[in-house]
Amino acid sequence: MIILVGLGAALFFVGSLIVVVTAFGNKQYAYGVLSLLFFPISIVYCLQHRKEGAYASKYLISGALLVVVTFGLANLFYQF
Repeated sequence: MIILVGLGAALFFVGSLIVVVTAFGNKQYAYGVLSLLFFPISIVYCLQHRKEGAYASKYLISGALLVVVTFGLANLFYQF
């Protein structure tokens, strides 16, 4: 379980860094700085700029889903 959460967090982190680079490359400096300081802002960037953030959203969504599903399964199994 810990490995899956760590893998999901790493995917989310890499996706956030790709968003930072993409935002700076597209001269959207506010999103670049905010995504660097507060990682969940990168999801907002990917939703607002679907074409530019398509590559990063693959990492962000898969990482977030992996963490959520792992925590959900852990809660389900350890509840009993």
